[in-house]
Amino acid sequence: MLTCSRPSQYYIITFSEPLAPQQQLTFSVSYFVLGALTPLPAQIQQQGKQYLTYSFSAYFPSAYPTLKQKTNVKFASADIPDYTTTTGLTKSKDPEVQGTKLTYGPYDSKVEAGAVQPVTVRYEFTKPVLVVSLLERDVEVSHWGGNLAVEERYWLRNDGATLKDNFNRVTWATSNFYQQAPTSALRELKVPLKAGSTDVYFTDDIGNVSTSRFRPSEVRDASYELKPRYPVFGGWKYSFRIGWNNALSSFVRKLKRSSDTHILRVPFIEGPKMAEGVQYERMEFRIILPEGSKILKWETTGANLPLLTESQGLHKTFMDTLGRTTLTLSAANVVDDLRDMEVLISYEYTGASARRKPLSIIAAFSSVFVVAWLLSLVDVSIGRRQK
Repeated sequence: MLTCSRPSQYYIITFSEPLAPQQQLTFSVSYFVLGALTPLPAQIQQQGKQYLTYSFSAYFPSAYPTLKQKTNVKFASADIPDYTTTTGLTKSKDPEVQGTKLTYGPYDSKVEAGAVQPVTVRYEFTKPVLVVSLLERDVEVSHWGGNLAVEERYWLRNDGATLKDNFNRVTWATSNFYQQAPTSALRELKVPLKAGSTDVYFTDDIGNVSTSRFRPSEVRDASYELKPRYPVFGGWKYSFRIGWNNALSSFVRKLKRSSDTHILRVPFIEGPKMAEGVQYERMEFRIILPEGSKILKWETTGANLPLLTESQGLHKTFMDTLGRTTLTLSAANVVDDLRDMEVLISYEYTGASARRKPLSIIAAFSSVFVVAWLLSLVDVSIGRRQK
């Protein structure tokens, strides 16, 4: 997945084998359009309906002349009060509306390369428009504890329609008590976790947030349901952090029994999984390896890979001497459809490196005891010593 800075950008697709005459090959190209939804009206009542506008081209963006095409767009609701109609392009009504789906075309006449037919659709979307301006995801590997610790820090906002009047807590509590009415505010976040996840926590800028529910499982994905400290309406922001632990054996394996090379396999993104989706404007994924380890190589798996920027360094924490080896992967414009993507890291972790910390701790405590013993031999009395 690449970030486009121009309206049109071209890429080369190379097949593994040449296509023989009269032979056909079907391939699909997936891309994500981010920041394309605009609320209209921009302000609504607390219990009002939210409508979004989506602008696109009825013609498929192509670098070649197209003889026949049609565009199907499916929306989240059948409440579509406004949409652009075209004249003279088809023999029938354009677009054709069927429930939640709009069909522009089919266009049987030749459409030139790069042709654009701008259209706009306004539809009901009574859900939050979630955007994470920054996600900091840390994965820390501990061979001594056999643990994989994960912490994620979110700076979240709702890009939906803002409130026309002040927020009314009584109205909000009443609507939630008597009926779960649709709302454009964020009520809760659902975070699927790997099987065996433990020690989950949920905090924000104030402190621990108790409105959460964790459903552990040893055989299937666990579930972590979070309720923010307050409902996040359009234009509102909420920053928080979540964390959990996993058994290291589920993510790390040794290349050979006599070798010091280990392979770590972790998901690139986890976090909230919402039906309406979540957009990440910027993401920093930091993998913290044990102290003294050496990164040999890393790679990613999956489709729609984002453009990653790599940096390596050291992270110093409690009782460290040299610092822990870290790999930081930065990306922009990430979508939560990348849950199938994984990061594989091969690193070397020798027995000498593993013994570095306990030996350093023993040496430090021994030094403290020796210094304390030497200080006990010093005479600090004020009076003159009697002979």
